[in-house]
Amino acid sequence: MADEKERFAKVFELLQANQHRDFVRRILEPEKSDALVNSDGSYSTHRMATAEADGVHYVYPTIIRDEFGTLRQLEGSEAFRTALKLGDAIGFKTAKEADWFERNWKVVWGHSPRTRK
Repeated sequence: MADEKERFAKVFELLQANQHRDFVRRILEPEKSDALVNSDGSYSTHRMATAEADGVHYVYPTIIRDEFGTLRQLEGSEAFRTALKLGDAIGFKTAKEADWFERNWKVVWGHSPRTRK
C-alpha cells in the first residue's frame, strides 16, 4: 500500500509541476477533456510515448490538440516533433525515469486532487 501511495505522490507531483501543458491538464481534469472515437467505438483521450533528443528523454502525447482545438492522433516522429513544438512534452534526465512515468501516469485517474489524502 505504501508503494502505491508513493507512486501516486510521485506522479501527481510531476503532473502538478507540468500542469501548464495541454496533455497534463487533460490528465488532471479528464471530465473536462474531449476524446477521440476509435475505430472499435471506444474512446481515447491520451496515448503516450517516449523519445530522446539532445540527451533529454521525453514523455509526450501522441494524441495532440491541433491549432483548431481538436484532438488528433499522430504517429512516430510527427507526434514527437509536434509535441516538442507545442511544448507538450515532459523532459527527464534518464530513459528509466521517462519509461517509469509513461507506465505510471494513469495512477492519478479516479482521484480528485482536491480530495486526495
